[in-house]
Formats: sequence, C-alpha cells, structure tokens
Amino acid sequence: MNARLLLVSIWLTVIVCAGCAPIELSVVVVSASQAIAEAEVAGAHCTRDQLDRLSPVTENLATDPGTELVSTEEGHITGMIGLPMCDAPYEYYSAVELIHKAREEVGYSDYEAAVEYAREARTFAQKARDIAIQRAKERGR
Repeated sequence: MNARLLLVSIWLTVIVCAGCAPIELSVVVVSASQAIAEAEVAGAHCTRDQLDRLSPVTENLATDPGTELVSTEEGHITGMIGLPMCDAPYEYYSAVELIHKAREEVGYSDYEAAVEYAREARTFAQKARDIAIQRAKERGR
C-alpha cells in the first residue's frame, strides 16, 4: 500500500512540476515586455529615420544635407541638428530581439532557454530605460 501511495505522490509531483515552466515563462515574458515598453516611453529606441541617418552605410544618402552630428567633449554623438537622438538603441534593440528569441524557443517547447532569454531581455530593457532617463536628465528635460 505504501509503494502505491509513493508512486501516486511521485506521479502527481511530476505533473505539477511539468506545468511550472510555462507559468514562470509567462511571468518573465510579461515583465520583460513591460520593461521594453517603459524603455520605449523613456526614449531609448530610435525611429527608422534616426537609424538611417546614423548608419554609416546611409550616412551619405541623407535627404537633408544640412543635418550635422553634434558631439560632446568625450567624442560621443549626442544628437543631430533638427532631429532628437535616441538614447540607448543597443540595449533597447537587444531586449526586443531577445524577447523575440524567447518566444521562438517557446515554439520549440524549450522553456528553460525561453525563460533565460526573457530574463536577459528584461535586464537589457531596464538598462535601456535607465540610460534614457539619465541622458534626459543630463539634457535638462
């Protein structure tokens, strides 16, 4: 009788634990998506026009020849005349691509990898938001 009870308890434990990965994934993906939205609101992302103007490939193809880069003492690009600068494009777009990769891994039922990608996406999004807020403070906004 004890062996049967032990077998049933092990079986129930396996069933309960098998459902934990999708629940944890849902929580992490929602928090990562929320962090990405906060980073976007803070100004961490770039518009397509800003990306095209910043790209070394399309730099000479700009339609507005009067657009110039403005740099600081450290040599960092801080903005373009007539165009607001995106604050943390690397961190923001890393977060966006990582959340896409997490959702792709869910399609392969690899929940452990998906959770890790979503956590990393959340971290990048939080960094992007913090950088954007800091740079906005530095500009006096």
